[in-house]
Amino acid sequence: MRLADTAVAHSCAVSSASASASGAEQLTSVTRGEVRTMMLYLRKARERAIAIRDRSPGGSYLESVLTRTIDGISLELSQLDYLLASQPVDPSRNSSTRRMRPAI
Repeated sequence: MRLADTAVAHSCAVSSASASASGAEQLTSVTRGEVRTMMLYLRKARERAIAIRDRSPGGSYLESVLTRTIDGISLELSQLDYLLASQPVDPSRNSSTRRMRPAI
């Protein structure tokens, strides 16, 4: 998911994911508000998973599954936080511009 400039496009974020084995990318428009709504949902799901894990018997299979789930949700939340904090993509940047000086 990469955030785009709001002045350039109506949507604020573009999500790219592997769509098929052919290597094509699937693009989905997502606004900042929708990302914040997703984050709210994920935070509530994480809090609920923590509450259930706290009531489960120690060392049980349920506890280990919930621990992995909580870790995954926390990772996803941190990635979404990063995307919201990062600068928008500059679509006017030309891909043909040199990023490094030519070799001697």
